[in-house]
Amino acid sequence: MGFDCGFDIYPALEPTSLNKEKYELFLREVLRTYEGGDEAERCNSIVRVVPTSSGAYVEFMVGEHPIIPYSCEHFLRFSSKVSGSLTAAAEPYIKGVYKIAKKWLGDRVQFWHELNETDDHRQWVS
Repeated sequence: MGFDCGFDIYPALEPTSLNKEKYELFLREVLRTYEGGDEAERCNSIVRVVPTSSGAYVEFMVGEHPIIPYSCEHFLRFSSKVSGSLTAAAEPYIKGVYKIAKKWLGDRVQFWHELNETDDHRQWVS
């Protein structure tokens, strides 16, 4: 069992020039923020860029390994299980990426947490 948290992108980003530009800035900030690792804990980067035949994606090496696709139109959700000893470490990264997404992608970014489910939109954080 357990519970998840994350954020959704709604409505989905259309692959327009403006959306592609905003999404590129979002990806750059995510990589700049998380690519360096944690010197205090002597960790390698928490993210890795994974090439595929249809493009690439950014994979976070925490929790259930949430991903961010390189194509804006494919980015619909960023989430992970955040309960339990192996997945709890993902929650600060989910929240951090949410803040960056909110900055670049605006009101279409909606945070949610299964512990706060109320059957309405009160669980969304602005």
